[in-house]
Amino acid sequence: VDRLPPAVMHERAQAFFDLMNTRRTMRFYSSDEPPTGVIEACVATAGTSPSGAHHQPWFFAIVRSLELKKQIRVLVEEEERVNYERRMRKSWVNDLSSMTGTNADKRLKTEDGAPQKPYLTEAPAVIALFKQTHGVDKEGNRVDNYYVNESCGIAAGMLIAALHNVGLATLTSTPMGAEVTIRELLGRPDTEKLFLLMPVGYPAADAT
Repeated sequence: VDRLPPAVMHERAQAFFDLMNTRRTMRFYSSDEPPTGVIEACVATAGTSPSGAHHQPWFFAIVRSLELKKQIRVLVEEEERVNYERRMRKSWVNDLSSMTGTNADKRLKTEDGAPQKPYLTEAPAVIALFKQTHGVDKEGNRVDNYYVNESCGIAAGMLIAALHNVGLATLTSTPMGAEVTIRELLGRPDTEKLFLLMPVGYPAADAT
């Protein structure tokens, strides 16, 4: 591969920083559909990420069905209530207060203070990123994967950058407690574990 001239390197580095520095995590989305194939191309970009032994231990499920998104939202909100009441340390809850606590956008809580996840149904698509704990070859033998969390984390970062590059927003959500049920809902095998839920779409006009 030919080396770029230093001036071009500086220009590209600054331009990419300027682009990524405008990225923001969004919790409210327009229902407008992105052009056909754009999200798929961004997922393909994520698939170019490096991975342990190049096993690519991930699966990206793009969920567009409103019914499936509603079921996912119900599952996540039910577990999130338990997370805030019992599973999460008080310091963790306090650190999230600006986003989900008393100072948060009122649309993110019910009247009794339970967390709400409107982005899971408002966004036109939700990407479920699964990590593959191990694979299975054609003969049914186990194939070990390596550095699975690191590999999937890098792939998620590449996906975020690719989506931002085309003007789409996302949010990285870790649905603690709902992973198994969502995996089963989406028909994924038990060799996979839900790593992230990522709503994808244009930001709403009043997005925060």
